[in-house]
Amino acid sequence: MQLLPRFFALCPKPDKKPADRKVIERRLSDPDRVLTRLDNFIAAYGARSTMFELWNSNPSIFELLLLLFDRSEFLAEVAIRTPDLVDELVMSGRLRQRKSSEETLVDLRYGKDDPDQRLWLRRYHQAELMRIGLRDILGLADFEQNLTELSGLADACLRYALEVVLRKHKIRSSPFVIVGLGKLGGSEINYGSDLDITFITDVSPKDLPKLQKMATEVMDMLSGRTEQGIVFLTDARLRPDGEKGLLVNTLEAYEDYYRHRAQLWEIQSISRIRAVAGDMELGRRFQELVAVLTDFRPANVAANFVETAKRTSKKHSKLQKAKPGASAKTKSGLVAYVPAWKEKIRHMRYRIEKERTPAGQDTLAIKTGLGGLMDAEFIAQTLCLANGWQEPNTLKALEKGRDNGVIDKQDAHLLIENYKKLRRIEGILRRWSFEGETVLPTEEAPFYRVSIRCGFFSPEEFRKELQRIRSAIRQVYEKVLVSE
Repeated sequence: MQLLPRFFALCPKPDKKPADRKVIERRLSDPDRVLTRLDNFIAAYGARSTMFELWNSNPSIFELLLLLFDRSEFLAEVAIRTPDLVDELVMSGRLRQRKSSEETLVDLRYGKDDPDQRLWLRRYHQAELMRIGLRDILGLADFEQNLTELSGLADACLRYALEVVLRKHKIRSSPFVIVGLGKLGGSEINYGSDLDITFITDVSPKDLPKLQKMATEVMDMLSGRTEQGIVFLTDARLRPDGEKGLLVNTLEAYEDYYRHRAQLWEIQSISRIRAVAGDMELGRRFQELVAVLTDFRPANVAANFVETAKRTSKKHSKLQKAKPGASAKTKSGLVAYVPAWKEKIRHMRYRIEKERTPAGQDTLAIKTGLGGLMDAEFIAQTLCLANGWQEPNTLKALEKGRDNGVIDKQDAHLLIENYKKLRRIEGILRRWSFEGETVLPTEEAPFYRVSIRCGFFSPEEFRKELQRIRSAIRQVYEKVLVSE
């Protein structure tokens, strides 16, 4: 019976606002649903006497489960399927452990002899998601550390999936590099994030067909649906020519495409790349190419986007005088570049705001709407292009803008702090289902539950704070991009 007071202590009391902020942040958003999930968990546990003995001797585990069932439906289902997982994480001390990508990969390799590699990868992935999610829910890791660990898990799973495929084909070294873009490229993986990837090789074009199958197998190792679900959804549509293009292509083909056929948004997208797995030397060479193609500083434009090592050669001396983007199919020029490139980027952001935001739901669309996350992302990417920075991480790019005096320090502080708050809200929203949710609920009851999970006393407080956060972000966006 001593457990019941702990449950009631977490139930919200709408008529009285607690003075202690921590009490507000730990309130349950849906006590009835928590009780239902608790009943399901007890039924699945098996040795109930052992479970109740554990809860009575260590009530914090009971309270942890209540918060888990309230904060994440996805993790609640994982806990019910594997009811001893939470106990093991708590009793082993693993909840207080920070793990790097390298440490995670070492753990994964312990299962390399498992006969069902897809099953092993999914079981390990779910256990790690539980560890990372509980650290987040309990406040054992701040949100930036949370993103770092989720990104490290994604990196390790990609590298391990590649190792599995290489072993299957009896190949010792990878014939391609897997490059991450977007959130993966920036090490900003959130709950439910897809992995945007592309495959680049240095083999002869005649050997490309057999590599397509290997790349497909790597993606299927992560994205193939089984009874245990998936690991990560992988998306290779940002490659040259999109779905119509080869899944694996040569570095030379990539350079030819980006120089002569890519649109500006595609050049913008490769400003957020990072080699993740495979041939890392090839990844370094691709990074060097991208550094030139995404450097819109006047000197690089005047040099016609030629790599530094090649600028002294006679072959390119004449090309430097050519109009940017107007060269023939040589290793120079960038057709996507226009002097008014910032105006085109502003127009792209405007189109996203109008076309990808659900009608009448701008105030709920925390990513695409006015003052949403994409305002900050577009600022970061514009700063990188304008200054020739190779920084795929949005927050670090904004901090670099502040530290280099490109953004007024007061404006930078306003932007960074509010971007972090909005990204945290997105994380709490996505943690519930591990889907790519970026629009807050339209109905009153679900919106109330999200408000409580985000640590607010009432939906009204939540709405006011959202408005303040997004107004601040848009204010800086207009100064940095629109007023130029």
